[in-house]
Amino acid sequence: MMRRTSGLRRGVVVPLTAALAVLALPSAASAAVERTVFFEETAQAFWQAPHTCADGTTVQGTFLVAPTRDFESPETEDAEPTVRLQYLAVCADGTSFSWGVGALAATITSTSDLKSLSVTGSGTARDNLGVVHQVSVDATWTGVGPLQTSVSTTSNQGFSVNTSTRKQRAAIADALVTFDGGTFVDGPADHPTRPAPFIRVDEEKTTRPG
Repeated sequence: MMRRTSGLRRGVVVPLTAALAVLALPSAASAAVERTVFFEETAQAFWQAPHTCADGTTVQGTFLVAPTRDFESPETEDAEPTVRLQYLAVCADGTSFSWGVGALAATITSTSDLKSLSVTGSGTARDNLGVVHQVSVDATWTGVGPLQTSVSTTSNQGFSVNTSTRKQRAAIADALVTFDGGTFVDGPADHPTRPAPFIRVDEEKTTRPG
């Protein structure tokens, strides 16, 4: 009797152990996988820069410097960071002069805590009359305010969870910019009505079930 009972127990235990092993597999496979989808770091600042109109009067134009580096996973760094330069001056008679370059090749260095960022670059820009100009920029941002963080999460019917995180710090900015070999701006960002300088990082992550 005892032998038959032992055999019966073994017959029950072996299939049960196998069943438990099979049941354990989905839990490992269902572990969430998180990956960074997109990362963008940018800074922005505005300056005033004079322009001489056709009638000889001088007006103050608005000049923007905005460096950007971004990448998508699995990359961990932007191989081609850029800086945007944009200038616009409007004369009393309604005529305007503008020039800009949307993505000037640049070198950008920064700290992960958004306390500093610097950018250097040079190249060409085209004005609204079609003339090409040589430009260069050497600008720095120094964080002066607390780090502001905001997080938003959205779910795609249970298939994925997207988390967007924005970190931003107020800053002071200083720049030396040349235009056709002459000094265009030299000093701290000083535009009285445009937004104050800042350094910002946006990061998006997607979590998907395995």
